[in-house]
Amino acid sequence: MAIEYKNALVDITSTGSYQTVYTCPTTTTLQKFTAIVKTFTVQNNAGGSSTLDVQMTDNSTSVSKRIHHDDSSDFHTDETINAANFGPLVLESQDSLAVQISNQPCTVFISVMEISEDLKGL
Repeated sequence: MAIEYKNALVDITSTGSYQTVYTCPTTTTLQKFTAIVKTFTVQNNAGGSSTLDVQMTDNSTSVSKRIHHDDSSDFHTDETINAANFGPLVLESQDSLAVQISNQPCTVFISVMEISEDLKGL
């Protein structure tokens, strides 16, 4: 088993649809991947308040659910929101996280622990 710590820094510059900010690596016949999102912060860099929605997609079931919401009264200019304030997020192979905002731009910072398990010989 191997563990890698990674950061994802993404600028969101469009509104009206979800923008993928992180996808867990694809499991192959040689390795299985899991990711644990330790921090997930979003900073509003826009000139005004914005709504923020965070969505998680479970690739194995093709289900997407909103897991975090802040309306414009909570997400002001230069405000930073912790979208994982309820604990770490566990993602399986090809699961993804996406952000939708109503007023751009915003910056997303994600700190992830990616775990790969060697499947040779199984």
